[in-house]
Amino acid sequence: MKTRLSELTLAEFIDLECGDLSVLKGRHEVVQPERLVMAREDISREFQSIASPASYKSMIVDHEKKSKLRAKSVLFGALKSLVGLKAFDEVRDLMAQAGIDCSRFDDNRLAVEVEQRLNSATFELKRMGIEAPNKEKTTPDDIRKGYEDMVADLMILNKMSIDIETIRASVFASMVRKANEMAKALNAKLKKK
Repeated sequence: MKTRLSELTLAEFIDLECGDLSVLKGRHEVVQPERLVMAREDISREFQSIASPASYKSMIVDHEKKSKLRAKSVLFGALKSLVGLKAFDEVRDLMAQAGIDCSRFDDNRLAVEVEQRLNSATFELKRMGIEAPNKEKTTPDDIRKGYEDMVADLMILNKMSIDIETIRASVFASMVRKANEMAKALNAKLKKK
């Protein structure tokens, strides 16, 4: 089974991005679907980390922030249930374990605090979800067109032909990164003038 970006041609990588997990399997190889999905995610992240390291770091930070917000949402949802059961001492104890000092709050103020924190986490999750691109609306044709545009841009920039059937996806990702770096340097140079 192919698990690294360098094992794929650009054509195979594009097929993989369009949902064809069979490009990861060797001839007559039987692989669990879960392993194929995990490998696809790892390979996609590897491409992103090579092609656009800054964007990749931003994506990791965004993912971490979303995970923390989900955890807060679950925590305060559970605490809200405990408030409904009037288990205020347990709520105070759990909030203290989470680093939130509510020892001076009476029961009503504690209930309000839990509700406000739950609403805040929920609002932030919704806000982040609205700003994230909707992958479900992206079709395989859209994905292919995006890569075709990148290939065309690189061919024009480098005055060379790129055969997606033979070029390694990792080499292509490096070319994309270098083109982005050149564009940033040129923009910085133009701003100085």
